[in-house]
Amino acid sequence: MKYRYLLITIVLLFTACGGGNGDNAIPEPKEELKHNTAFKHSQKTVTIYVHGFKNDGYYRDDIYGNIYSSDFTKKLSEYTKDPTLDNYNKDNYSNIITGVEYYGNRPPNYYTEKDIEDINSSINGIPRYALIVAKYAKFVLKETGAEKINIISASMGSLITRYMIEKNIENLALDKKIEKWISTEGVIRGNYVASKLKNIESSAIKNVVDAFFAKSPETQQMKYEWIEANLTMERDTMKSPYYKDILVGQISLTDADKDDGLGLKYILPTHGGFQPNDGFQLVKDTYFGKIENYIQVPSHTLIHIDHVSINDSSSVYATISANLEAKKRVRVTLIDATVNRPHERITPTINENAEIVFANNIYSPKAKERWGIDNAISERVYNGGTLPIHHYKKKGQKKEFEQILFDDFVLEDENRLQVEIEAFEIDRSTKYNINEVSTSSKETLSKSQIFIDLVNGVYNIVSDEWSGHIKVEVLEM
Repeated sequence: MKYRYLLITIVLLFTACGGGNGDNAIPEPKEELKHNTAFKHSQKTVTIYVHGFKNDGYYRDDIYGNIYSSDFTKKLSEYTKDPTLDNYNKDNYSNIITGVEYYGNRPPNYYTEKDIEDINSSINGIPRYALIVAKYAKFVLKETGAEKINIISASMGSLITRYMIEKNIENLALDKKIEKWISTEGVIRGNYVASKLKNIESSAIKNVVDAFFAKSPETQQMKYEWIEANLTMERDTMKSPYYKDILVGQISLTDADKDDGLGLKYILPTHGGFQPNDGFQLVKDTYFGKIENYIQVPSHTLIHIDHVSINDSSSVYATISANLEAKKRVRVTLIDATVNRPHERITPTINENAEIVFANNIYSPKAKERWGIDNAISERVYNGGTLPIHHYKKKGQKKEFEQILFDDFVLEDENRLQVEIEAFEIDRSTKYNINEVSTSSKETLSKSQIFIDLVNGVYNIVSDEWSGHIKVEVLEM
């Protein structure tokens, strides 16, 4: 029964696919925001949505390269007030929303014989899909008269986009036709399930998993080793020179709990312990860990929802809308904290540390005003498993560090944000101490809320049991 349960879990992980001990914490960017950035907004753009993996995609009888109409593109159009490709005024627009279907076996009407030959001779899977997306991009640029495209990708769509950029498919990157790339829970570094879980000990499960992964080339190409062999050995690094002309945004999701039996949280404890994930994708695989070429260091927002909730999340739409505007970049950093009353007993002889993590939510008054959004637009929470651990040895100790609370674009007319920070003392937490496998406990210290004006400066933040300072950096673009 146990093996059957794990088997169902593994197979279902891909059907909707589009840490912990300090090692799993989100690393803080060392790069400063560039105030002399060379980024320029285009007068007319087309935003293309690149969807994720579909279980029946590889053998689908359909037309590839056509418009992909979905609830996501329709909702995004409603949020941004940008028209869709089938409903725009060619003489009066600034951005158009569309999507592309890359699955299928029949070419669209706009393909030339050369286009068909290119597709038929391409490698199946990610390279083929990247070529289809790139040809669609060239088609909509010509059709609309737009100057550049933006890409919004989800799940496996981010690996397709990465391949398209780094391989300069159809010369889009070289010709500087890509203005922005917003990756939502993307398979940027690869997929853990495809890469690691084939090594599961049960031979019965392994045989079925082997058969499942052999079904389509893209499941093989989401493996870490395929990316290392076909893109870059440093799969966690944004190093292609083509990125220096593209504004990159990243959204990672952290809630595995809502999957209720379908998530990695049931498998990971038997394969090296908990790692932050959303039930389908490890958080560390959804963003670039190192940056070598960039016009602006990529933004990165964490939202505490699961993989299948993307289409229904107002926080995701608000974040993407702000990234498409890309007029005001804000970074909020907790730069020090003094814990006045750590709960854990500390003695000089035992030298125990009180392990503290600082969780936070960010709320946008303008998002509430514009769309009625009451929930946080950014959530770096305890249950997400991505928070850095700070060790305190005595009451009243002050520690200096740089922990990012928020690092993304906000709406152009946003002039303040609400910051909510809550401290937890963790003790034998399975999310933050990898060696603990049976218990998970934490003790909540006090919570603090503050409104911050979006101007460069430092703010005091005070609660009953801890206090500190947060730094605000604002970049107008």
